[in-house]
Amino acid sequence: MAIQDYMKAQKLAEKAYRTGGSTPYLPSLELMLRDKEDGGQVPLGQMEIPLSLVVGTAQADRIKAFASNFMPLLDYETEFGSKWSLLCDSVREVGVNEPIVVYEYKQRFYVAEGNKRVSVSKFFGAVSILAVVTRIIPKPEDTDAYRVYSEFTAFHRISGIYEIEMKHPGSFTRLLQAIRPVELPDGADGKPVQPEPWDDDLRRDVKFVYSVFAEYYKNKIAKTLSVEPGEAFLHFLEIYGYEQIHGLSSAELQQRIERIRGEFRVLGNEVDPTSHILDPTEGSQKIPLSKMILPSSPETLKIAFLYPKEPDESNWVYNHEHGRQHIQRAFGDQIATTYYVCPAEDAEEKIIEAIANGCRLIFTTSPVYHPVSMRMAVENPDIIILNCSVNTAYQQLRTYYLRTYEAKFITGIIAGIMTETKRVGYIADYPVLGIPASIAAFTLGVKMVNPLATVFLDWSTLENHDPIEYFRDMQIDLISDRDINAKLSKETDFGLHGICIDDHNSFPIAAPVLNWGSLYEDLVRSVLIGAWKSDANQNETRALNYYWGMSSGAIGVKYASSLPKDLQKLPRMVQEQIRLGNFKPFGGPIYDQNGKCRVEDGQELTTDEIIGLDWLPHGVEGRLPEISELAPQFREFAKWHSIHKQDSAGLLK
Repeated sequence: MAIQDYMKAQKLAEKAYRTGGSTPYLPSLELMLRDKEDGGQVPLGQMEIPLSLVVGTAQADRIKAFASNFMPLLDYETEFGSKWSLLCDSVREVGVNEPIVVYEYKQRFYVAEGNKRVSVSKFFGAVSILAVVTRIIPKPEDTDAYRVYSEFTAFHRISGIYEIEMKHPGSFTRLLQAIRPVELPDGADGKPVQPEPWDDDLRRDVKFVYSVFAEYYKNKIAKTLSVEPGEAFLHFLEIYGYEQIHGLSSAELQQRIERIRGEFRVLGNEVDPTSHILDPTEGSQKIPLSKMILPSSPETLKIAFLYPKEPDESNWVYNHEHGRQHIQRAFGDQIATTYYVCPAEDAEEKIIEAIANGCRLIFTTSPVYHPVSMRMAVENPDIIILNCSVNTAYQQLRTYYLRTYEAKFITGIIAGIMTETKRVGYIADYPVLGIPASIAAFTLGVKMVNPLATVFLDWSTLENHDPIEYFRDMQIDLISDRDINAKLSKETDFGLHGICIDDHNSFPIAAPVLNWGSLYEDLVRSVLIGAWKSDANQNETRALNYYWGMSSGAIGVKYASSLPKDLQKLPRMVQEQIRLGNFKPFGGPIYDQNGKCRVEDGQELTTDEIIGLDWLPHGVEGRLPEISELAPQFREFAKWHSIHKQDSAGLLK
């Protein structure tokens, strides 16, 4: 029996040798590290390691005994062949009874003792093997590969799992959060919370879920994609939530994987993964309301809105409630709208209730609803669910937002004209996607007309901090504050307003107007006439984001009645050019705070680059804070679209 096994293994070795190209033998760690410095060694102790990651031998003199698949190349009559065969018989009877010794380097294992045990175990199709592991730490490098490996070591320290591999920085941090979320620090020291190591039950459960996922993904989906199983697994967890799939059988897990097959195509489209629809379709603008009918039913279209707070408790919700009321007036009895108020943890229950009540179109109006919106969209493919955010990762959940930065650019021009101290304040709320674009656009507007002016940035959500007091100390005479759809008056400090330095009284100047009703009207019209489906058909491998601005009427600027007409001429002219598409606020050259040219002369930022902006332009005095610096009540909202993706949970500090 032993000789037959050896001959089979040798044939596998010869096949691997013939197809191995210039490296038909096992890689040698000794040769790989020759003349290279490393960052030291760390003994990790005894553990089960996946055989799929045992790829080479530690010593250079062992490489020619095995092909690259660890199968034996030497003749059976040699001492090597005899020992391999005897070991084969022993493993068949009692298994491998002594741990091998390996070095781990960059998430791969190289055998110092036990090459034959590895070879025989791989021949029998074993999945793992007991090993004494020493980690060789690579020398620090300014590369994504090094950053990913550094994150892996933190992940492994907590999870004890080797099998999952990633290629993008931040992925291991997100994976930890997807499986067992860690609360952000709320102590006075603001130090990151270090997660506790996983217990055996959690480690075993995650390994089971991943093994089912990886096998199904590799066999059924991955053949036409460039997405590695680890990255796809993270996508799977972020869509469903670990708690929703924990405890499912293999068959149930496979069903859920199949439901989101299209999402992996979007994930694999790294060149152009997102389609930003910047204006309503031509058809939805021109078809009269009287001629619109539901594509599949003449019944009234029932629409639900989810709000995180009551409209009178939140400026954000106030705006969306105006939008809901607008479409109810615009469409009359063709639609029926309602709204639900709930925190994110109750959103699934409310969405189920809305569907049971006949709602076929659901707007979830906050980024905190994004995870549950995605999960419910997958589980209810006949229901149209849209989430108000700039998270553009998924095909089955479309998102929508407004190009607020366009209006901020206009109010920046006004501020640059009016400031007497050349010191303009800007109060931002959350350090999330899209907010740096508004700060940058405002600053570019200021600098366009007043190159010597400085924009002082501060944050309303920081813990134990009052930006107004800071601005008064800085002798600032103009402030850009919150946006709201409300009549400008001396009683409100919304939008751009002036401060009388002597008596601290404020007066309104101008404010961005967020016309969510315009966007909602066009989206509802798109559903009613069937244009909704054509958008999807034209973007089969891309996520869809409706991102509208001045060109669609969804963004405007309200000027205070006291603002002189002559002063309004330039900003109104620029506003019209933005509306017509003849002027782009983010046209180069643009330099950042450190003097680095971020946008060359004659170039402009793309929509994705604007949304993902994580730097500030020259002329800003201030910075983008970490989420851990915010007051506790603001962190939950901020974490969903943090611009600090890799370190938002403090796991890698």
